[in-house]
Amino acid sequence: MGLQYLGLDAEQERVYRALLPLTDARVAELADAVSLPEGRVLRTLDRLVELGLAQGRAGGRYTATSPDVALGPALAGQRTAVQLAEQALAELVDIYRSSTLGHAERELIEVVAGTDAVRHRYLQLQLGARSRIDTFVTGSHQAVSHDNTEEATVMARGIRARAVIDRDFFSGPAAVPNVEESLGAGIEVRTTGQIPLKLIVFDGSIAMLPVQGRGTGVDPSLVLRGGPAQLAQSLFDTVWQHARPYGTTSDELDPIDRRILQLLLAGFTDGAASSQLELSLRTVQRRISALMNAPG
Repeated sequence: MGLQYLGLDAEQERVYRALLPLTDARVAELADAVSLPEGRVLRTLDRLVELGLAQGRAGGRYTATSPDVALGPALAGQRTAVQLAEQALAELVDIYRSSTLGHAERELIEVVAGTDAVRHRYLQLQLGARSRIDTFVTGSHQAVSHDNTEEATVMARGIRARAVIDRDFFSGPAAVPNVEESLGAGIEVRTTGQIPLKLIVFDGSIAMLPVQGRGTGVDPSLVLRGGPAQLAQSLFDTVWQHARPYGTTSDELDPIDRRILQLLLAGFTDGAASSQLELSLRTVQRRISALMNAPG
């Protein structure tokens, strides 16, 4: 059973199920199949015809309508109703949470939902920074990418920017050129094996991070102020202290050798460096050997 959720009672469902495998069934035949009086079966068949689940034939015979045709629209309507109910529930939960938080708590924690809203809030805070921006970078770009950030505008104002990048980020396309572009803009970069989550802290007083933590999307995100933001800053400072500097090699080196050396100093293996730079492992190892044997 289960069709009661689509508006059929138990008896109507029994008769409909019995009718499905039959062709031009008589009322007496169905009554025997479901063990009900013929009068009740006839009334049930009339109701099934009204619902579009059965069709009457000449000579007092009946045939079932295909379930996907008869029940499909009702099921789609149920799904739509459930989706609308879920949306209404989410809105009610938001209202409840807002009402149960005091004014002070709402000032400390802001929830930003929707990828476009997350991007807009991120760029607002980035452009509003006064002295420094500290960032954890991991995985792939999501709401804000290297192409739509306001990094250049911010750096032109003389703001100090630091970034800790984990190795997951370097698995993405054009990761090394993007990092080098940031270095050229004046951003201090360090690398580590794995960072806790995506995070950006503005002036040590406002932080933004995904609600679900590492390995998830950035929608929804939290904007933190006060004590929570200070904790985020302390977390960044601790990870920064133990991360490895990136981009501190000599400018006199060949550009490819400089990239190899930067990755090795950041803790990458020969194989990982060859993958990032799209070079063969033999080429990377040959260049490393030449660097080690270079005079001076």
